[in-house]
Amino acid sequence: MKRIFVDYKKCLACKACETACAVEHHPGGTLLAALGDRKTEVNVRVLGIDQEAFPLSCRHCDPAECLDACPSGALGRDPESGAVILDPALCKACAMCAMVCPFDAISFKATHRAGYGRDVAHKCDLCTDRVKAGGQPACVEACHSGALVFAEYEATRTERAVKGLRHYLLGLEGLPPHVELFRELRRKEFARRRGGEE
Repeated sequence: MKRIFVDYKKCLACKACETACAVEHHPGGTLLAALGDRKTEVNVRVLGIDQEAFPLSCRHCDPAECLDACPSGALGRDPESGAVILDPALCKACAMCAMVCPFDAISFKATHRAGYGRDVAHKCDLCTDRVKAGGQPACVEACHSGALVFAEYEATRTERAVKGLRHYLLGLEGLPPHVELFRELRRKEFARRRGGEE
């Protein structure tokens, strides 16, 4: 089964993934409709820690602790894609799923899919409809730096583990020059804001 993999070293914090997610999950289906709408659902967040950035969303764990914690049965697993899917009609907003999620990937608000206009949980659904139609999740498609990759889980995990160890031990390869330049500029900007540089 395919999953979204993150290479945080390539993330430019442009938030194109957030924008694409908002448009994909908005009933209007356009950026204009999603802008300024309080019910717009954004299931990926770009977190900034110092000068680093990391796109955070549901990892669709297996086994998933949120599935076991949900008392109302609002969370289930799609048999075809393996994604953990949330049914907002069944969600009681008890936040049990959010408490056990190790990635802080579940948020609460009144979205367009929420019944009765009340707060419910919302999270990444791996753009299941797009994936079943042969496409990629919206965030992956929008990522122009290559920080998000949609690939087979086991094969990619094994390849990355071997490659990571080889790079760590032998010091092979580096970041692409444009990404390294951007990261250096971002480091300088953060230092300037903190008063470290003139």
